[in-house]
Amino acid sequence: MPQMTGEFPRAIPRPVWLTARARNTVHRPAFIAAVSFGTFVAALVALVVVPQQARRGAPPSPARAIGTRPDTMVFVAALAQARARLIAADSSLAYARSNVAATATPAADTLNPRPRLRRDSLSNDVNDLDALLARVEIAPVAGSYRALGEAKQMATSARARQLLDSLAEVEREREGFGTTGGADPVYVALTSRATEIGRAIQTLGQARRDSLRLEIAKLNASAAPQATAQGPVVDTTAWIAERDSAQAHLREAATAVSQAREKARDYDRAIASAAQAASFNAPPIALLGAALVLGIVLGFGSAFYGEMRHPRVSDEHEAERVTGARVLATIRPRPRNPDRQRRSTDRDAPPYFDPGADGYQLTYLHVARAGASRLVLTIAGDDMGVVGVIATNVAAIAADEARSVIIIDADARTAPVAAALRIRAEPGFTDVVNQNVDWAELTTQAMVGRDRVIDVIPSGLSSEALDGARVTALFRREATRLSRHYEAIIVVSSIEQAVAGIPGALPIPDTILCARVGHTRLADLQAALDGIRAAGGSPLGIVLWDALPPALPTPERLATSPRPLRTAEMKAITS
Repeated sequence: MPQMTGEFPRAIPRPVWLTARARNTVHRPAFIAAVSFGTFVAALVALVVVPQQARRGAPPSPARAIGTRPDTMVFVAALAQARARLIAADSSLAYARSNVAATATPAADTLNPRPRLRRDSLSNDVNDLDALLARVEIAPVAGSYRALGEAKQMATSARARQLLDSLAEVEREREGFGTTGGADPVYVALTSRATEIGRAIQTLGQARRDSLRLEIAKLNASAAPQATAQGPVVDTTAWIAERDSAQAHLREAATAVSQAREKARDYDRAIASAAQAASFNAPPIALLGAALVLGIVLGFGSAFYGEMRHPRVSDEHEAERVTGARVLATIRPRPRNPDRQRRSTDRDAPPYFDPGADGYQLTYLHVARAGASRLVLTIAGDDMGVVGVIATNVAAIAADEARSVIIIDADARTAPVAAALRIRAEPGFTDVVNQNVDWAELTTQAMVGRDRVIDVIPSGLSSEALDGARVTALFRREATRLSRHYEAIIVVSSIEQAVAGIPGALPIPDTILCARVGHTRLADLQAALDGIRAAGGSPLGIVLWDALPPALPTPERLATSPRPLRTAEMKAITS
């Protein structure tokens, strides 16, 4: 913050400074609305559209991919059955060994070779059935049941063939549902039916195994025991094999139970994750509200951040404290006087023509020094529409004081004076600078009351700003002659032209700088004042415009306005 003059406090309280910044931020509704709308759209896309598209393109949820929860009861039952089988095998083996110890003389196997071969074949069949039944217990699926039913030991069972046909038919019906029917009631019913048929085949297999074992026992009983001189010998190989087979089945069943429980835990974790993800889905109204709030907050925050980085004029007190220059007046909107609507001259006046307003009157009182016979004033600013309105109203007050007034517009890009007075902008000051016409051909008159007129030299129209050095040189040549014929000369220029030296080229270098509340930056205002002082001007003060910017005609519309007239004063100058 720049240093203050000794007339004003050197420090601005922080609460006052922040309040001024917030007030200026509110004065930028267009910027806040643009940023808020962009943020609202972006947030709406990020919160609503993108998640919906992601859900549509994402693979199925873990729960749907797994289907139903793995049933561990089957594997637990198989484990219990394997343990019971192992206990029975251990008991049988222990009983056989104790029976051997109690037998005095061993019995020799006197079975004939043909029955012995039959017994060995039946033992192999029993072992094969044991392996198939163990496979069914470990993996109770259709393939295991089908392998058991198609075994050669079951070939003589008509019931087994019927069950195999039923199982094949159920499998064909279930395959019609494909892989996506894991949770379909019909699919589940067919699976249960297949399991029931498989259990029936398993029961037939167990019955067949028991019948083969009974037949083996009969063959062993038909052999006549014969005492031998050797010690008691008993064949426990079958029981040992049964025990080993039971132990293997127990290990496989325990592994299957462990794997099934791990799959069940994975399923539970997947369900929990899916439920947690589903709990984050907010309703659309909440998402819209969140996006709207985020847009408003970000829009106001962006404007406030920009205001903090580049503060703008908030009020006259802040402008005086920061720049050290006096604020002459603050122009604020006021309702039109009803009495003025009765006069045709007032009704036909431009909409921003109000010389009786307090702001314009205060500005003129600061400019018109006591006893001064000549008034030469340069009015500049960053918004040329505001500058043109203020200059025309000050000129009207000077004309009402019975002064001969001329207002010269030096900004050819916007032609603010012609726009404010609703007159033609061409030919204008640009043609004088380019030496195309003389002063008398440019001058037109504008009514500023029932019997008061002012001379106006419009700016002309150009897409580029006039060269400041050429404009300054022109005023150095012509300012003295103009001051002999006019008692009030008002020059309207941009800040760049004022800094280039226009006020210093005039007989009286008085300058007024116009600024808009909430629009003009304090740093630019201070730089303009310093530049005018460096160029030889004498800044009288600042006039603040605390209203909406004036809606003036465009340069294209001004090109169709009436052509100016030659006045008597300009004829005297050029004669």
